[in-house]
Amino acid sequence: MRKALLTFSVLFIAAASYAQYTFPLSDLQKLPNKNASDFETFVMEKDYSFQSKMSSQIMKVYTSDKPGASGKQYVISRYQVPNAMAKVTFTTTDKKYYLELKSKLAAAGIKYVNEENKTIEGAQAACFNYASGGFKVSLCTYTTDVMWYKVEVHF
Repeated sequence: MRKALLTFSVLFIAAASYAQYTFPLSDLQKLPNKNASDFETFVMEKDYSFQSKMSSQIMKVYTSDKPGASGKQYVISRYQVPNAMAKVTFTTTDKKYYLELKSKLAAAGIKYVNEENKTIEGAQAACFNYASGGFKVSLCTYTTDVMWYKVEVHF
């Protein structure tokens, strides 16, 4: 009994150390409409912390308090210039999350528009653009020291 409890505790602690929040499509659709204060409250409640050195007047960056399974912290940012709608970007190393998000876009009626190649953090990225009404989503994959999956949403 004691051995089973110890094994369970070790497994629980190991799983919890990599249990970082990934933002589902429903969250991503709401986040661009939140004001800066509500956005901060929402992401901080999900165990993300503000990064002042990475932020600017128009870009606020938050990183996960715990690393993902790759050992890297996830990043969510909010970019907004005056008199414009905010753009939200979430970057993760979670491939499963990325693939689930792609299938949820199709299920939600958000249609594939096109593919484009970009440079992100000095790396070549393949980006797939989707849209529904005024809502736009861009999904990108690129490799720096690990494989990254980037989701950008805006209206």
